[in-house]
Amino acid sequence: MVKNYVAVDLGGTTIKFAIIDELGKIIKKWHIKTDVSDNGKNIPQDIVDTIKAEANDVEVSGVGIGVPGPISADGRSVVRAVNLGWGLTPLSDFIQKQLQVPVLLVNDANAAALGEMWQGAAQGKENIVFVTLGTGVGGGIILNKRIINGVHSSGGEIGHIPVESDEHRVCGCGNINCLETFSSANGMVKTMQKILADNGEERGDFTTVDIFEWLKKGDELAQQALDITVDKLGRAIASIMNTVDAEEVVIGGGLSAAGAPLLLPLKDVIDKHIFPEIRGNYHLKQATLGNDAGAFGAIAGFVVDD
Repeated sequence: MVKNYVAVDLGGTTIKFAIIDELGKIIKKWHIKTDVSDNGKNIPQDIVDTIKAEANDVEVSGVGIGVPGPISADGRSVVRAVNLGWGLTPLSDFIQKQLQVPVLLVNDANAAALGEMWQGAAQGKENIVFVTLGTGVGGGIILNKRIINGVHSSGGEIGHIPVESDEHRVCGCGNINCLETFSSANGMVKTMQKILADNGEERGDFTTVDIFEWLKKGDELAQQALDITVDKLGRAIASIMNTVDAEEVVIGGGLSAAGAPLLLPLKDVIDKHIFPEIRGNYHLKQATLGNDAGAFGAIAGFVVDD
């Protein structure tokens, strides 16, 4: 009999749920609003209640939860989730006691990495570097099918690799010139804004979609913005690859939707700085699972063999 699992993607605005079987088939999806009142104290019970209501006709073998924050070393608690108002929260034990099934907690970026390894762009691989480019830069590193979580639950914080720059961009973490201040969608827009200002141009409000449209038309200033974005990102990825020597680099997040215009120059930068033995012996791919990556990854620990 095929086992079924409930995947939970816990966000600050919406909590997304999916019933997924051990073969990777999505049986059902639904979502509820995230109740962040009173520092999110009602969220654990809300998760239990909606699973009981929506999965009452399915035998559930386990629950996997992707969390926007670090997970404790024992995997039982959320250390901190700022968007939810949580400090240390023993989420796994609470839900396991109420539903009487095993519960796995995974950092949401790590969950997306696991999802791409199990059912996405890195299917069949065991060693990957996953980078997500959105409002920030996140990621996960998987070696021998195991997430590198780190002693302080901070492994794979790719977005906070320091980069060299004459600018002084303050990151949300409090540090200066973290990678995500340059190579995220927000960072690329900020770079473009600076280039326009330096050239005495004003183009009003715009997004990275506009920047790539300008690139298609041969806009030299947009090209400069892309060059800066991929140079800093490519150097960082090359440094990671030179450390872990993974099989594949997977790029996800909203900015990855640009496809080849982003990935081709990024590959060139990585190859320029990567160790010669690795160059030509790894793959750079665009993520394929989109918003479902976190759901697949949340339950991957139940179904992916060590």
